[in-house]
Amino acid sequence: MIKKIMVVLMVLLITLILGLSTYNHISKQKDLNALEDKGTRIYTESGEYHIHRYGEGDVIVFLSGLGTTSPLYDFKPLWVSLKNDYEIVVIERQGYGYNDSSSHDKAIDTTVSGYRNVLKQIGIDGPISLIAHSMAGLEAVYWAQHYPKEIHQIVALDPTIAPMVIDHLALPGVIQRNIQYMVCLLGIARFMDEDALREALPILNYEAFTSDEQANVETLFYANMFNRNIIREMKHIKDNAFIISGHDKPLTTDMLVFLSEENIDNHTEAEDVYQAYFETFEHAEIHILPTYHYVHHECHETILETFDTFISDD
Repeated sequence: MIKKIMVVLMVLLITLILGLSTYNHISKQKDLNALEDKGTRIYTESGEYHIHRYGEGDVIVFLSGLGTTSPLYDFKPLWVSLKNDYEIVVIERQGYGYNDSSSHDKAIDTTVSGYRNVLKQIGIDGPISLIAHSMAGLEAVYWAQHYPKEIHQIVALDPTIAPMVIDHLALPGVIQRNIQYMVCLLGIARFMDEDALREALPILNYEAFTSDEQANVETLFYANMFNRNIIREMKHIKDNAFIISGHDKPLTTDMLVFLSEENIDNHTEAEDVYQAYFETFEHAEIHILPTYHYVHHECHETILETFDTFISDD
């Protein structure tokens, strides 16, 4: 009797999983087909990238953190003002924003090589400023380590840095990563209520979005959350941190760093680690902002004002 019950439950579970997966796949394709493609696709040896380009002037390139499902909209609180004085390029790597997923290598040298190839293809070869959030902080430092003449300055938004990854951060293990991928595969996020969705996707609270932009943010969240590219990137974080720690810090690169109080509160050693890491740079500033990890959502005005001052002092 118990064996029969177990078989029935197993069949029901498999049916549920297949049903959710099928529903999510159909819904995802329907949503993406209705989504107006924005930006430009760039093909490189490191894979396909998607870029959004605005304005004229000195170039600022935006690099998103791990799991940011729609970089274009996530960074809008910053670039919507900066595009009046600078040329803005938001790069979406594989599996992010309007870009498709792929199986390309997620090692940091491959990723940065892809970024450089993208800029070369669109005719940008002069020194640029990088605005890098979270995990992209590793990419920005690697870029400056190996190609210092290409990077004028780095604005690091609650960045991931090598010593924090190697010595202090607890990264997701295999089981947790597989659970996260199942959340993506089954479309669990589609069943969130409004409050839960806004907690998981706080950029929805940005008041300057149009109704279409807000709908696009939600569509890209459902499509990209914990996709296979994001899961692969998680697996490479520590390896990438060791690669960076094996090279000298780019001490001559100007660094403007914004840390969140959330980061400091969650890791008691964080402030000391960041101070020790950046104090040897020739020109570096650290600012702690009273907000969560996505510091550019609530504190974009402070970041923009500080950036203007930092530029004028340079």
